[in-house]
Amino acid sequence: MLSKHDISKLKKMGVMERKIEAMRQLKSSYDQANKNNTLLLRVAKIR
Repeated sequence: MLSKHDISKLKKMGVMERKIEAMRQLKSSYDQANKNNTLLLRVAKIR
């Protein structure tokens, strides 16, 4: 689940805080997809 912040809280966050929050949300999303076996993987083609 993604946590949603109100705009005033996002505006008060510094650049690093926003990046840390974004990475936390990405990790949570990845972990949940991995747990539910819905993780999409792209296969790279080697020429």
